[in-house]
Amino acid sequence: MRGKWAAALVLAAGLAAPQARAQDEAPGWRKLFNGKDLSGWVNVNCAPDTFKVIDGEIVTTGKPMGYLRTDRQYENFILEFEWKHLPPAPGAVGNSGCFVWADPFPAVGTVYTRGIEVQVLVNLEYTDKKTGSVTATSHGDLFSIWGADCVPDRPHPLGWKRCLPSEKRAKGAGEWNHYYIRGISGEVRLWVNGEEVSGGNNAQPPSGYLCLESEGSPIEFKNLRIRLLP
Repeated sequence: MRGKWAAALVLAAGLAAPQARAQDEAPGWRKLFNGKDLSGWVNVNCAPDTFKVIDGEIVTTGKPMGYLRTDRQYENFILEFEWKHLPPAPGAVGNSGCFVWADPFPAVGTVYTRGIEVQVLVNLEYTDKKTGSVTATSHGDLFSIWGADCVPDRPHPLGWKRCLPSEKRAKGAGEWNHYYIRGISGEVRLWVNGEEVSGGNNAQPPSGYLCLESEGSPIEFKNLRIRLLP
């Protein structure tokens, strides 16, 4: 019984809502980025200088499009990081993403991978012309791409398998945002700047690589760390 209670306590701690950042040395957490180089990461299909380390941050030019992935796969985890878009002009779109449970190589016909995308975007919102419904936002969308599957927490206005955020929490261009992503047993949930906003379940595949996306505009990532869950 002691073993079962211990496992339950560990699981409960891992599923708790995010609090203030603990030290990287806190039990169960480890850095995904050492602040010096891209050790532990694989440049899948971008130019050698698309992703680089500057002043303790992972910086991407956004060109060419593609992705950087971890060198190992994950199944049940909490992923935490901060991101900031630097679009080339005021009001310009900044586009990127974080993929979870992704494949090691791009899907056929695209430069991206099958997986679950957690949107990293500023200055863009799509509205359906016929219904007037918002269909995609800059605030924390979560959805499956390129052959993956995931059931969104809330029905999408057009029936897409995309979870729109429950509230606007993301900051704009040039400002840091904090993402806390929990993936466990095919369920993935996202907290933006301290509040849970979106999620999905029954994800396929329910394990894979973690990726950072290059999609046309500069972006910076920092304080990437992970906690493995039972």
